[in-house]
Parts: sequence; C-alpha cells; structure tokens
Amino acid sequence: MCICPNTISVIIQLERMMLVNEDNKTIALILDGKKDHFAVLMNKYHNEIFSFVFNMLGQYQDTEDIIQEIFIKTYKYLSKYNNDKSSFRTWLYRISSNHTINYLNSSYYKKKSSNEIDNSRLQDTEDIERDIIKEEQIKQIVIMMRKVLTVKHQKIVSLHYFSGLTVKEIGESLEIPEKTIYKALKTSIEKIKKEVATNE
Repeated sequence: MCICPNTISVIIQLERMMLVNEDNKTIALILDGKKDHFAVLMNKYHNEIFSFVFNMLGQYQDTEDIIQEIFIKTYKYLSKYNNDKSSFRTWLYRISSNHTINYLNSSYYKKKSSNEIDNSRLQDTEDIERDIIKEEQIKQIVIMMRKVLTVKHQKIVSLHYFSGLTVKEIGESLEIPEKTIYKALKTSIEKIKKEVATNE
C-alpha cells in the first residue's frame, strides 16, 4: 500500500494540532494555579530548545545558563501567551531567539568570549577535536551574522537554520509575512557569503 505525500502531510498536520491542544491544556492548568505542570512543558521542549541555543552559542555551559533563563522568562510571561496568534512552541522559539541574540550582542558575552577557553568537557581526543571544529565553525557563522545582519535578520536566519521551524512558523513567531522571510533569508545569505569571501 502506497501512502501519497498529501496523506503524509495531513497526518503531520493532525499530529501538530494534537500537540498544540496538549500544550494549551497544560498552560490552562498552570494559569489555573497548578504551577507544577510547567515541568511538563520544560521536559517536552528542553532538548529541542537546548539544541537551538547550543547551535547559536557553541558552548555547553553558556547554553545551560541561557536555557534556564529562557524557561524562567517563559513562565513569567506565560499569561501573555495568545494561542490564537501562534502555537506555544512557536512562541517559545520567539522568546529563545530574542533572549539568545540579546545575550550574543551583550558586552558581557563579547568580553567573555574573547578571553575564555571552554574546558568544561572531558572526552577522547578525537571527540574534542571534532567538537572544537564544529564549535568554531558555528561561532564564525554567528560572528558574521552579528557583523553584517540586522537584529531582525539575525532572528530570521537563526530560527530558519537552527530551530527546525517552518517559514510559516517563523512568520508566526516574529509576526511578519512569509514573503518577507524568504527575502530576508536570500539577502542575509548573500551578505554572509560576501563576508566569507572577503575574509578568505
């Protein structure tokens, strides 16, 4: 039996709708005073958001610290979440993106990143070398993004390449049209490529 692409697409959409409904029910319980249910959201999205933030920062300890701050901020502003505008997952990515980019642009991070060597992990030599190369590549990309892109375009590029969100979800997260996102991605990539070529 062959399942056509349209059927698969419908199944994925239904699964997402179920996840959205689950999140909304959990949020309603939290806002109703059952604060311990926030752990359900944290457990559900921790790994996903950790991956997103780590891909932008490239360091485990920084990521752990930022993740804690993101979930604290999410809890603090949970009452402001509007499920008519976006899914909780999309809204969470907006908070994560804003918070991480603000951190990257902070004077504290710039000073810290210029002086610090990350010695937080003890692994085999090959693993360390591979991770260092990956981290340095990510850092260089992020540095170039901060150098040549506006904050708005940094958010768009970060969400597109590091979060796994669709263009539609990014649009909902940043409250901008999909066409604007496609245009921003195109111009941003061109700017980053130009910067890479200049530095070679």
